[in-house]
Amino acid sequence: MNSLILVTGGTGFLGSHVVAQLLEKGYRVRSAARSATKQRKIFPDNPNLEVVEIPTLTSDYTESLKGVDAVIHIAAQLFAKTNSVDEIYEAACDGTINIVHQSIDAGVKKIIITGTFASLFDTQLNTGSGSELVTEEFYNPVTPETFHRDQPLMAAYQESKTLASKRVWQVAEKHPDVDITILLPTLIFGPHVPNFPVTNAQTSIGSNFNLIKIITTGTDAYPTFPHGHLVDVRDIARAHVAALSVPPIPGRKKRFIISNTTFKWKDVADLIRRERPELAHRLPREDIVPPRQSDAPLDTSFAAKVLGLKEYIPWEETVLAGVDVQIAWEKRKDLSSSI
Repeated sequence: MNSLILVTGGTGFLGSHVVAQLLEKGYRVRSAARSATKQRKIFPDNPNLEVVEIPTLTSDYTESLKGVDAVIHIAAQLFAKTNSVDEIYEAACDGTINIVHQSIDAGVKKIIITGTFASLFDTQLNTGSGSELVTEEFYNPVTPETFHRDQPLMAAYQESKTLASKRVWQVAEKHPDVDITILLPTLIFGPHVPNFPVTNAQTSIGSNFNLIKIITTGTDAYPTFPHGHLVDVRDIARAHVAALSVPPIPGRKKRFIISNTTFKWKDVADLIRRERPELAHRLPREDIVPPRQSDAPLDTSFAAKVLGLKEYIPWEETVLAGVDVQIAWEKRKDLSSSI
């Protein structure tokens, strides 16, 4: 457990959980972050954490990669935090390939990458709403030639992450001595680590931002967010850490779907009414019909067998933790605005 792990995105919602679990297990962590101060505030005075400032995902990582045993690449440009398709593509595709190439050049033999389950579906999400069992062999059909900048940000993120995944496997074929894993988490909800930094921007609460639309959209409509699969942030972090100790699997790509279950907005609303009744007046009226969400069956057996993810945190606990994150953010925002 004395290995040195380079982590990108360690100040983010998922990345901070990954760093926390690595430190708890005794790994040494080198976090590549745009703000070293921000990273150190989350994990103050931890002797096993080293922080290096890296301005962008396409920067030079040469010094940061020295002595590293494995790389966990999580950082990405989320579509909720930008209005630029170019920024999404540069971070998701160019940034990922840049880090993979530099890691290989530095002699790193194990690389773990955070992808997205959306790369399993076509852009119209027909696959995601079908009845066919979706396995890790599924791919969005996008190619470099069919990707275009004039499309919704969510679609651009989905296709950029897919292109990055395809390019990573092309690199892997040329470097069979390098062990590469790509994890495909579904929607990630759940609690923050202690000291997680938030701002007055609602998107600073991480991907819980998509969940809490159930109490911020208003009483006349449900959120229009189309996905309906979820996983707890602590479980997907656990998958990243577990992947470090999994050896190569001859003849098979280590591409894992990480998902707990599907959820329906109506069930989320009912759960909040029952467990957080003080928020009931902010939920959609009970006569409102919720929109269709992706609910295709996902094959998680590969992750169960290889990574040991056979049990997940109950979805109700995950959802309530995400809602509590929003309430804590609102209280903080109200407090800061009154000062």
